[in-house]
Amino acid sequence: MSLPNADKCEKVVQALNRTEQFSKLFDELERCREVEQKQKIEELNGLINEMDEEEFLTVFTIELFDTIYRMIEKKTLSLESATLLLKHVGYNKELKMIDLGSFDYSLLSERMKEMIIDENEKKKEEMNEKRLIDLCECYLLLNRWPSSEMDSIYVPCLLKVALKKDETEEAQKEVEMALLALGNIGYWV
Repeated sequence: MSLPNADKCEKVVQALNRTEQFSKLFDELERCREVEQKQKIEELNGLINEMDEEEFLTVFTIELFDTIYRMIEKKTLSLESATLLLKHVGYNKELKMIDLGSFDYSLLSERMKEMIIDENEKKKEEMNEKRLIDLCECYLLLNRWPSSEMDSIYVPCLLKVALKKDETEEAQKEVEMALLALGNIGYWV
């Protein structure tokens, strides 16, 4: 028979292990090639799935988002790899109903807004539609107060994804992500 305090101690140790593992893997991202980064991001995403609210808030701080911003700007983390991680963070934030305000005040939040506007203003043949979708999803899933001035960008972009008729598992996951992101528009107004 285990004691209640022993169970509590074990959970605290597991939480420390997850947050320490996350920090260690995250620190290694900068020194990896893109293929290795994606593998590490898969591991990070697995840890995120296991985190409770306290662990989540401990890991996802303004400093972490600012570090991701700097890594993207220095090109030590590709935008594609960053969005794989950030979409997963936002998805888990929503599923676990965690009030994560740190992203709103980070350098990354403002930069993502700029990237969305820049990508949207490109001519049709120059625009990377997947990048725009990923950026919109990340921004909306992570931000508690998304900029309503940009609704004219988010809504058509994500509705296009949500209206896909493709029934593959991957397409359905994209639709789910788009709908989840759309659900955050005007949520806190």
